[in-house]
Amino acid sequence: MAVIVFVTGAGGVFANVLVESGIGKALSGALISMNMPIIVAGFIISSALRASQGSATVAILTTAGLLSESIAAAGYSDLQIVLVTLAIGFGALGLSHINDSGFWIVTKYLGLTVKDGLKTWTVLSTVFGVTGFLLTCGVFAIVS
Repeated sequence: MAVIVFVTGAGGVFANVLVESGIGKALSGALISMNMPIIVAGFIISSALRASQGSATVAILTTAGLLSESIAAAGYSDLQIVLVTLAIGFGALGLSHINDSGFWIVTKYLGLTVKDGLKTWTVLSTVFGVTGFLLTCGVFAIVS
């Protein structure tokens, strides 16, 4: 249990470092300046944050904070904002690995080795995240 709490706390601290250092804002600014659609930028930023610091919650909240001005300026409808939010959530769903407390809960509960956890849980969570994102993008294209 202590390892899970430690991994969660370390992820939160690392996310704070990303925000305070300006790295997260630089990443979001770079993606948007490339004329990348906000829905795609949200997925990528959330995925990168999830992979780097482990917490899906922190990845979602940080990404939403980084993109809030861009989303507001885009003039999206309520439904489009919901779809961008879903894309951010799906970005945070995938890439669960050893820095994620959920990874440890799943592997310990199921009696998996780290290698087996990476081959099953990490792949499965990433497939779910990408699939959800693609479905969300499809709906976004229809309502736009």
